[in-house]
Amino acid sequence: MHRVFIIVILIAATSRGVSAQAPPVEATPARGPSAVACTATVDGHVVDRKTHEPVAGASVSSGANLLAQTDEGGRFTLIRVCRGPLELAIERADYVVDRRTLAIGATAISVEIELELSSEVILIEEEAPDAVEMRSATTLSGAELEKARGKGLAEALADVPGVSQLRSASGMGKPIVRGQFGRRLLLLVDGIRHRSQEWGLDHAPEIDPFVASKLTVVRGASGVRYGPDAIGGAVLVEPPELLRAPGYAAEAHLIGISNGRGGALAARVQMAPAAVPGLAWQLEGSLKRLAAASTPDYALDNTGVSEWNIGASVGYRRQGIAAKLSYLRYQAEIGVCSCLRIESREDFFAQIERERPLGSELYEADIEIERPKQAVSHDLAIARARWSFDRIGTAQATYSFQYDHRREYDVVREAITGPQFNFKLMTNELELLLEHNPIHLSDHLHLRGTTGVVGVVQAHRYSGLPLVPDYSAWGVGAYAIERLIAHDVEIEAGVRYDLLARTAEIERNDFLRLVRSGQLAMDACGAIGEQVDCASRYHTLSASAGALYRITDLWSAKLDLSTASRPPNPDEQYLNGAAPTFPVLGLGKPDLEPETTYSASVTTSVASEHVTGELSAYANKIDDYIYFAPAIDDAGAPIFDVTIRGAFPRFVTRPVDAVFYGIDAGIAVAPVTELELGAQASLVRARNTSEDSPLVFIPPDRFRGTITAKPPTFGGVRNAFVTLSGTYVRRQRSFDLAADFAAPPDPYFLLGAEAGGEMQVGDQLVKIALSGTNLLNTRYRDYTSLLRYFADQPGWQVMARLSLQFGKDL
Repeated sequence: MHRVFIIVILIAATSRGVSAQAPPVEATPARGPSAVACTATVDGHVVDRKTHEPVAGASVSSGANLLAQTDEGGRFTLIRVCRGPLELAIERADYVVDRRTLAIGATAISVEIELELSSEVILIEEEAPDAVEMRSATTLSGAELEKARGKGLAEALADVPGVSQLRSASGMGKPIVRGQFGRRLLLLVDGIRHRSQEWGLDHAPEIDPFVASKLTVVRGASGVRYGPDAIGGAVLVEPPELLRAPGYAAEAHLIGISNGRGGALAARVQMAPAAVPGLAWQLEGSLKRLAAASTPDYALDNTGVSEWNIGASVGYRRQGIAAKLSYLRYQAEIGVCSCLRIESREDFFAQIERERPLGSELYEADIEIERPKQAVSHDLAIARARWSFDRIGTAQATYSFQYDHRREYDVVREAITGPQFNFKLMTNELELLLEHNPIHLSDHLHLRGTTGVVGVVQAHRYSGLPLVPDYSAWGVGAYAIERLIAHDVEIEAGVRYDLLARTAEIERNDFLRLVRSGQLAMDACGAIGEQVDCASRYHTLSASAGALYRITDLWSAKLDLSTASRPPNPDEQYLNGAAPTFPVLGLGKPDLEPETTYSASVTTSVASEHVTGELSAYANKIDDYIYFAPAIDDAGAPIFDVTIRGAFPRFVTRPVDAVFYGIDAGIAVAPVTELELGAQASLVRARNTSEDSPLVFIPPDRFRGTITAKPPTFGGVRNAFVTLSGTYVRRQRSFDLAADFAAPPDPYFLLGAEAGGEMQVGDQLVKIALSGTNLLNTRYRDYTSLLRYFADQPGWQVMARLSLQFGKDL
């Protein structure tokens, strides 16, 4: 939907401030004996007649008396109103005055007032804010996002309640939300699902956080809106809006990093030429170069990073129509720690017992990236158009194309120069949706909704050592979401259906290998020739119901009930091999059926001048959970496979029933303007109920506390802050020693600090910050890190950040 912003012409009006909460106002009381009749309350809601958006800052008067002013939600309350007729005038400079007479009785009355725009204004249409998310959600933007500049996506989100990292031996990571990651956690860039080789535990998202003006984590099953794979939730990477008024804006960020000596540079330029009203464009880019990081005792040899990104967007608007074209490219070369080598089963377990990798005295924190390594590129092109229709609503069409190219290089003879694993994934996607105009049911009650259809076509091409097959796939989906909005209550329900058809194109030798390993029956697919086609088709259904109740203007509660079914990925079906950055030999299961989750979450939030906080409890029951975990022999010991490339623990894919449950909490208290105290807690439990055993790679309990001082402006420096933070991660107490190979690492505490501020230098806003992590140089290993079997996590690090922002209206 659209919110209408106004430039007032030929109207002179004095603007009034709008508070976040409009307190109850006493109407002019009667005098004398009749004063006892002044006991009624008027509860009002003022909205735009066309869009039904709340109208903030409207004056509510009776005669010459100003009684109230609407808050940000368009609400006002009058108390102690006398019986009889009450004449009201509701006005704002850009709307036609609404005059009405209310019949006041002895008790409360509720009224919704629709204002009509004045004809003496010019309309500038802008997208309205998204509806309140029914699931628990956290958004990083503004100053909070600034603090994450220079970090990878998973690291940037790691301080959000309920989020942790699955780290790899390359030093990169992927986010874990409530124990779910990879295939079960959708990443969306500018509303487009990120399509890549997300199945690998070591495959970090090919997303540059610099492209975002907002990062939002939605915790909980979100399959209706985002697709059936969103069992754990979604991460929304939202780029900045293009300029709407003529002018230009630019920003640049320079970052230096001590551990992994190097840094990053990012810049963005936006322009809206006055000569072509409605036209705007944007260019952006970033560059990162880091040497290998170091633990407190030794270097993590060959973990350097070389990364660059570019992007461009152009958009055009005129009343009722908006169109935008955009393109993003991500490219990176990422080294894999030299410590990640296994010669035999005995060597693997001996390495776990060592305090440091064998030969680590020869490791170097240099900038060179050698084998083993990854080379990754990702291209995303988007074409989007929106049309607004007065009597219907807003329609949107979005087409996207993605090309993901991943190459992995193992340690081989010098004569071999190419990759040993080469993955190419091409995805075409089209989405059509309609957001209908609010349907007015009664005062304080209206209906909003969105209906959409999605189509996708994919082609995957692989070459190299045996691992995964080529495949082609197509799918369609349709969804509908409706939200009933009342004064203090919102109720939402949605449903989605998806059809996915996929054909794996398996080379004859690879097919016979799958048959010999017992993964596939000889007659499970088509005719056996030079290529064997194995077809799968899945029908899945997702549904959700949620409610939001505003207990007071400062306190709200939310309930979400969801179910979603996720079809298996091709790797879960046909994986057969090991990659250099993925030190296990994985085996898929071709006859897997979709897994289905049933989830419930309860969230309560408080937002006042001095206290903001959220507490969320959740539980997920997953039938036929597709579980990728170590294979255990009859004696209860993990199975290892020995190949010419070394020894690898065997991981197998199998369906089990599972439950996940836990609590996320966060609170910030500002007793005075100059001080803020913060605390967070994330607890998740997960169990394989089919075998009554713990699941692997479930994050341990995590607690974080912060103290932030905000000194007053001094010497031209404003918005200054000094933050001291501490993160405590408990030892994972729920584990299966055979499946985990080793007991979980010890608990650890990490101390951090950050200080910064900003100043105006001419036309430029200059921001400076200095931050440090692991300042005590703690030696630790992380349970959700593949590196924990081989080496420690990096030691202390200092990051310096300089940002420039400037712009001008034309």
